[in-house]
Amino acid sequence: MSALENFAENLRRLCLAKAGSISAAARGMQIGRSQIESYLQARRAPGRASVKRICEYLGVTEEEMYQRPVAVDLDHGRPSAQRILSAARDALEPLLFADPSAGIAPGIYHAYMTIPGTPESLLCAVVVIAKQGSATTFRRLTNRAIKKGEYWSRFTGDHKGIVVERLNCLSFVAANQIGTQEPTLMRLRWLPFSEKLLGGHAMIFTPAGPSFSAVVMVPLSTKINLRTALRLAKVYRTADEAVPRIVRDMITQQRADFISSVTRDLG
Repeated sequence: MSALENFAENLRRLCLAKAGSISAAARGMQIGRSQIESYLQARRAPGRASVKRICEYLGVTEEEMYQRPVAVDLDHGRPSAQRILSAARDALEPLLFADPSAGIAPGIYHAYMTIPGTPESLLCAVVVIAKQGSATTFRRLTNRAIKKGEYWSRFTGDHKGIVVERLNCLSFVAANQIGTQEPTLMRLRWLPFSEKLLGGHAMIFTPAGPSFSAVVMVPLSTKINLRTALRLAKVYRTADEAVPRIVRDMITQQRADFISSVTRDLG
């Protein structure tokens, strides 16, 4: 490849990594879309002023822009926010856009979770799953208080993130949008029942340290709308008849399995 072709390939890759699209990057650099397109097709060489503007926007040097694409290293040299952001996006891309996407249907689910230190209670959270292109995203709303009236303001946990399927497990990776914005992880697998049921555990990082819960998640009927699902999301007694019988049975098994695996690994 010529130096001009190297520039074109690096420009395309870095613009997509930083802005998500060529048009968005062109606006950010304040360079016309047709002008950028001529650089991308290696039809013309950019002037000195344009090269400087492009390099400042992308957080790389002029020398890097003209190197072979495989030789461009965004992690060497002086650290910059743009380089770190680009590297982070490159790392997340296989999780967001890998084919096939996570094998779970979009819709509304209830996730029943044990509460640390309160063995006789279960927390019911609403999980909304959606597809965005080939990525699977979710939002989990949790609630520790009972409050009538405004539904959304009731929830003390608002976790947004992605679902990744690896090794026959679904990993729900998120960050709480409220309070300390702690990262959270639910790792679930399909349980061997005729009805759809997922089981596993959750880990939440708190200022006091990591907290663990057993989890059983079930899809809700399409007849149940989001408002109704939110009304039902609260703390239940483990023996409450409002909790599905299969959930009550399986949550005990999931807790035992998790404790067994931790004991085995820690010896």
